Amino acid sequence: MVTLDELNLRMGSGVSFGILATMPKGSVVSVLSRASNSWYQVIYKSYTGWASGRYLKATTQTLPTQLYTQDELNLRTGSNATFPIVTEMPRGARVDVSARASSGWYKVTYRGRTGWASGSYLKKTPPSTSQGKGPNRGPRVVLTFDDCPRTLAALDSAIGYAASNDMGLVLAPTGDCLSSFRSRYGVDLAARARAKGQWVINHSVTHRDLTTLSCAGAERELLGTGVRTNWGRPPYGALDTAARCAYSSIGMKIWTWTVDTRDWQVQNKAIIISRASAARAGDTVLMHMRWQGFAPDSLRQIKSNLAARGLGVCRAYRGTNEIGAVVATPRMLPDSLPC
Repeated sequence: MVTLDELNLRMGSGVSFGILATMPKGSVVSVLSRASNSWYQVIYKSYTGWASGRYLKATTQTLPTQLYTQDELNLRTGSNATFPIVTEMPRGARVDVSARASSGWYKVTYRGRTGWASGSYLKKTPPSTSQGKGPNRGPRVVLTFDDCPRTLAALDSAIGYAASNDMGLVLAPTGDCLSSFRSRYGVDLAARARAKGQWVINHSVTHRDLTTLSCAGAERELLGTGVRTNWGRPPYGALDTAARCAYSSIGMKIWTWTVDTRDWQVQNKAIIISRASAARAGDTVLMHMRWQGFAPDSLRQIKSNLAARGLGVCRAYRGTNEIGAVVATPRMLPDSLPC
């Protein structure tokens, strides 16, 4: 809403409450709730208080529900750069928006931590998608799955269906996952997926946030028992100078995503399929091997839904000539994925 005149922001919903701030005419405030006496609880700059509805009117401005950081960005306790830093958000991080201050700063939540961030570095779309699209240079949609399948049967079911139906998935298992499958089943998960014409990339050893480590520490997290290849996905998509240093020093390129289904959060098959099916040409879709998207019926529906919109999914690998039977993918991915 916007103030129609100079208006006091008070500690409670009436003129008997103390004044927190005086808002100039034309100030834009974010509404949190409305009292029975038509006073509104609003956010103005770094203040949360109450203002009389007689001097407020709705604006045509629409508050976005989610935004993306366009560069590394500080999350602060208040709505300007003088407030203390809560945490640093990496480039391309998606944040949930709850309010906008008249200064243009947004109140956002990032990985469970809430604070304020400058609107100058937040947009409705992710930054340049070259990192998000990785080696997929064509119009096909790439379905990618992180972390670890629940069982060997779940893995075999998904990659078997994909191979039989000309789908080339990208799997990003952690080193801990590889070790677990060797211990539980005596199999090399990465080799098993490659044998079915699927692509496998690095996803660290323990899924630790690389931005909490030094360059050398991040290197160790990327190597160890992790997948040894030339493309990797940082846990949480979190990157900073030290993390980028680690990728560069070991010669591994970064591949994040352009569509996040947030399957770990919703854990609902229909929603996951719907979000994956909304992908656009050339997108990289993020899902996880633990949840419902990593199953034959889900893969079938996603492929069918995309086809109905004129879009194809990445195809299972059939060698450099891209014809004939499905063959094992190489450990090192080409710069241009043969989708």
